[in-house]
Amino acid sequence: MTHTLRATLAAALLLAPLSTAMAAGTARTLTYQILMGEDPIGTETVTVEPQGDRTKVTVAATTRVKVLFINFRYDHKREETWKGATLESMRATTDDDGTPHSLDLLRKGNGLTLTADGKASELPGDALPLTLWTPEVLKRPNLISVIDGAPYKVSARAVGTETVEAGGRKTEAKHHRIEGDVERDLWFDAEGTLLKTRFKRSGYDITYVLK
Repeated sequence: MTHTLRATLAAALLLAPLSTAMAAGTARTLTYQILMGEDPIGTETVTVEPQGDRTKVTVAATTRVKVLFINFRYDHKREETWKGATLESMRATTDDDGTPHSLDLLRKGNGLTLTADGKASELPGDALPLTLWTPEVLKRPNLISVIDGAPYKVSARAVGTETVEAGGRKTEAKHHRIEGDVERDLWFDAEGTLLKTRFKRSGYDITYVLK
């Protein structure tokens, strides 16, 4: 098998789960428990709602952490609009321990316009927010923070197949790793549903697991 054919098949396999999930025709809500180490610190809810030839995705996350008698809080909400595998727009608001942020991302022609905390900039058309619910994030070298719009240069690679305990059962999942300016480990099932993600923040292991 030639390198070009292998690359084409790999791209198709990554795209298929996204298309299948969005073509289901019914809304679906995924709720993740957020852990710091082994301790629960919050939840994230992702609602995927097909609307004709478009899909609306709503994300809400809340965490509360107490470290050495100091309380930290994080509240995040965003709404994404997709047409197939193309992100058309995103709006997000975040309270990052008392610091407010707002993002507005809109596709215009072949590019994207980002307004982050009132400051506008232009992004390449293949850029994508760090929206981990979809395998599409694995194919983009240009990502941006969903909090403050910071740019990330990244690459993704397949780690292997593993058994993950999520959603009340054990499931075979594909483990992928995003590396570069930001790092994430992600586990997707055969249908492209995110089962688990893990990363480090301030030296602590943070894990999102499907409930």
